[in-house]
Amino acid sequence: MSKKENSKLVMAAIVGAAAGALAGVLFAPESGKKSRKKLKKKANQLKDDFTEGVESAAMKGMESVNELKDDIMESAQNILNDKA
Repeated sequence: MSKKENSKLVMAAIVGAAAGALAGVLFAPESGKKSRKKLKKKANQLKDDFTEGVESAAMKGMESVNELKDDIMESAQNILNDKA
């Protein structure tokens, strides 16, 4: 599975979890105060999950960039050595 597919999967999971949590809280037979408290808690949890997903994707992106940079440097060094 590619990194792009992984990112889409993470986003779909987050959106699905948010929709499910919202539906569950809105249709639960509880007081408004309890519902708002649950919504706030779930929203904070989803925000944290989203932030973690974005940070993970950014780290993977940086790793890819660094690997590409290393490959380019190695190729350039090989070209220079071949000309010498």
